[in-house]
Amino acid sequence: MRAVSSSRPDTAAVLARKAEDDARAVRILAPDSAIADRIVGFHAQQAIEKWLKAAIVARQLPEARIHDIGRLIQILENAGVEVPADADRLDELTIYAVPMRYDELLLEVEPLDRDEAASVVDSVATWAMEELDR
Repeated sequence: MRAVSSSRPDTAAVLARKAEDDARAVRILAPDSAIADRIVGFHAQQAIEKWLKAAIVARQLPEARIHDIGRLIQILENAGVEVPADADRLDELTIYAVPMRYDELLLEVEPLDRDEAASVVDSVATWAMEELDR
């Protein structure tokens, strides 16, 4: 981790915009059963990761160049930030960050609950926007 430069005040806004792009993909792709769970899960994971990182940057916490949602939540909690209500379930999406993108890695995972993934993405979006408005 490294300290966030104060010369990059728009980084949180950029991350939030990119998170919303991934969230939009989740909302569009989740109802389509022809789209693999790993694709929907990847975009859900990416949206949440980027919103968490946006909150980290907005709070001027050390920038975390990791893809582990649980660790990002821990960084926020350690700084006394109230994390999203669904925080205990968010880390389940970390598996979609990298491993699930490769078919040759046959990992045992439950089918993705697409409605739940979309709901959690929307919940974190609301939380993140409140954090960024502080």
